[in-house]
Amino acid sequence: MPLTPEQLAKIAQKDAVQPAALKRNASTNYYEGYFFITLNTRDYAPILSYISGRPDAPDNAPDSPRCEYTELGRKVMAVWQTVPRFHPQVEIIAAEAMPDHFHGLLRLKAGNRKHLGRMVNGFMIACTHEYWDTLDIKWRDMKKDPNKSDRDASRDWYDRDHTRSFRGPSLFVRGYNDMEAVTPEQVQTKLRYIHEQARRALIKGTLRDRFHIHRSCTARGWTLDAIRQGLRADRFYAHDHDRLEHILLSLLTRIPMQQTETSAASSPKPLLSYIGCSALLSAERKLPLICHRSDAPFFERQRDAVLRAAREGAVIVSAFISPKEREIRDLLLMEQLPVIEVVDNGFADRYKPSGKSFYACVENRLVQISPWNYEYSRNLTVNREACLVMNELARVIAGTGEGWWKE
Repeated sequence: MPLTPEQLAKIAQKDAVQPAALKRNASTNYYEGYFFITLNTRDYAPILSYISGRPDAPDNAPDSPRCEYTELGRKVMAVWQTVPRFHPQVEIIAAEAMPDHFHGLLRLKAGNRKHLGRMVNGFMIACTHEYWDTLDIKWRDMKKDPNKSDRDASRDWYDRDHTRSFRGPSLFVRGYNDMEAVTPEQVQTKLRYIHEQARRALIKGTLRDRFHIHRSCTARGWTLDAIRQGLRADRFYAHDHDRLEHILLSLLTRIPMQQTETSAASSPKPLLSYIGCSALLSAERKLPLICHRSDAPFFERQRDAVLRAAREGAVIVSAFISPKEREIRDLLLMEQLPVIEVVDNGFADRYKPSGKSFYACVENRLVQISPWNYEYSRNLTVNREACLVMNELARVIAGTGEGWWKE
């Protein structure tokens, strides 16, 4: 039976107000595989736990970083362990209740016929019931209005996602963020992520200045003409002005621009955002890293020159797009050498670097900088035009051409 226009309008309305991170991916099989889910408490209320310990204490030490659960947090963690009782095809792997959000890692076994969302919804309902108990809400004694139809009474009782009810407030916000982990290696990465959550939270709380996102920044030399110059690195755009301008116009939807009321408004400047050690941006010697396919036979020479320059005090600037560039980035981070990374997306409000980049940021060895507005996407792809723009930004920041290593 087809949906009515009113039903379609209601679906569109809900879809429009739901954050992109909480929307499901139509191409994902939510019946089988590994999943890492995140649930946020309503208004990010820090009611599940608090963080204790020292950020520099080793694991297993008496003062190592850990989450101390509140009564509600202990109940939420206990509810998570009961999920396989109701859904035998679920294998619980790990979980952590941070102060204002919950992480859970699970596997849906082959043959499972229940959608991940159904299981998460049941977990959220059970946690909300535990929340009501801690608030001393006598929700079990509350009855549906006998003067209403079963359908209307059910609507009052709770909505489909159990995010509101006349009996009491919900614990979590509507929806959940999921990330499919399809390989054992990714599962191990998520396990490490859960294990390090408390330590990272302590570090971030202690060093707030190093994780502050600076927005709407201008940089000398970073202009629309610089972006055009970057696009001209493609020989097709270099000889086709109209096509270049068309591509630039399409890119401007993602590039934050300075808004002014002066005569210069006709030629506004593109803006940048960054996080990390700002002192690196003003370092005396900065060198760009761009690995061209034409230079592939000389990669070892380029890699050695980059590492040698960094060891001698240069700050390496790169978008680290190609596998060769990422290989060099890993070596730089391994040797704890300073890096300015041009990233392919903007920064969400709660963004922080991950993995080795997090600790490089802590130790003032990293700046991540972006010429883009933030855009949530599960499968964000970086096209050639975006790569050209990011490479040009690396040249502008460094103030020199990428062929320095050949000299």
